[in-house]
Amino acid sequence: MRYIGLDVHKKNTTACVISAGGKVLKEMEVPSSADGLAAIRDFMGNHEYCVMMESSTYAYPVYRYFDDLGIQAHVVHARSLKVVTDSTKKTDKKDARTIGIMLRLWKKKEIDELKMSFIPTREQCELKDICRYREEVSAKIGDESRRIRSHLERNCQPLPYVFSDLKTRIAREYIRKAWPEDLTLQRRLNMFEELLTERDSVAKNIGFRMPGGNNVGLLEKIVGVGRQTAIQIMSMIIDIDRFDDPEKLCAYFGMVPRVHDSGGKERRGRMTKEGDKMMRMIMERVTLTHIQYCDSAITRYYNRKLPEMGVKKALITASRKMQMVIYATLKIQRPFRTT
Repeated sequence: MRYIGLDVHKKNTTACVISAGGKVLKEMEVPSSADGLAAIRDFMGNHEYCVMMESSTYAYPVYRYFDDLGIQAHVVHARSLKVVTDSTKKTDKKDARTIGIMLRLWKKKEIDELKMSFIPTREQCELKDICRYREEVSAKIGDESRRIRSHLERNCQPLPYVFSDLKTRIAREYIRKAWPEDLTLQRRLNMFEELLTERDSVAKNIGFRMPGGNNVGLLEKIVGVGRQTAIQIMSMIIDIDRFDDPEKLCAYFGMVPRVHDSGGKERRGRMTKEGDKMMRMIMERVTLTHIQYCDSAITRYYNRKLPEMGVKKALITASRKMQMVIYATLKIQRPFRTT
C-alpha cells in the first residue's frame, strides 16, 4: 500500500507519494482538473494506494475523481491537521508531504483517530442543494411581501383585513383591481407571483423524494414538521448513524453552547452556530410551530425558560431539545410522543 497526501487548491493540486515504509517516492504538482489528476493515477499504475486531503470546497471534485476510480479517498477535518494549519513555514509540497505521512500513520493505527469530513453522494448533494434553493426562494417571498406592504402603507393604500394574506389569489386580485395605475405595485405583484410559482415547482420536485426510507414519515409525525420540512431535515442529516449521540448531532449543526473552563469553573456561553445555518433556521421554525400547537415536553421546557431567558433565547434552547427529539425518533425508529 502507498499513501498519497494531497494539498488541493482551486487551480493546482500538489501530491506527495509515501511508500509503505514511510519514504517519499514522488512529489508532483498537477492541475486540479480530471486531466491533471490523471497524471497521479498514471504514475501509480497497478500499485495499491489511497489518498487524503484537507477539507475545503476545492476538495470535492478531487475526492470525486479518486472515489469514482474505486480508490480509497479521505477528506480530513482541518482541526485534525494542526501540524499543517499551525505551521509557520507553509509550502504546498510540505503540506502534501505532512498529509501523506499522517495518512500512513493513521492507516497503520500509529496515531489517534483522525476526524474525517462526511462527503455526501452526488444525489445527496443535489437534494440538499434544491432544499437550500427552496429556502432561498421562501426568504425572497417574505422580503417581497414586506416590500409590497410597505409600498401600500407609504401610498395610503389600505388593505382590508380579509385580503391581508398576499399568498392567496383573492388578495392579489383585489390589489390588481384596486390600484391598476400603480406601476410599481403591479410589477412587485408580478414578481411576487413568479416567486410563488417557483416555490411550488421546487416543492413539487422535493415532494417526490424520499431520503432515508421510513425516516421522512417518522419526522412528519412530529407536530410542526411537514413533509417538505422532513425531507429538508433528512437532506442535511442523511444518515443518523454517523452521529454517536444527540450531542454530536447538535454540535454538528452548531446548536451547543460554547464552554469556557478556567480555574476550575465552567461557564457556558452562546451557541457555537457552526455548521449548516439552514438547519438552525428550520429547527427554530419547527419549534415555534410546535409550541403553538402541541403540549409536549418541548413546549413545557420553552414555557419554563421564557421568563428568565426571553423569547429568542428560549426558542433557541427549545430548538436544541427539538433536535434531540429528532435524533431519538430516527435512532430508535419510533414515532414522537407528546408525553
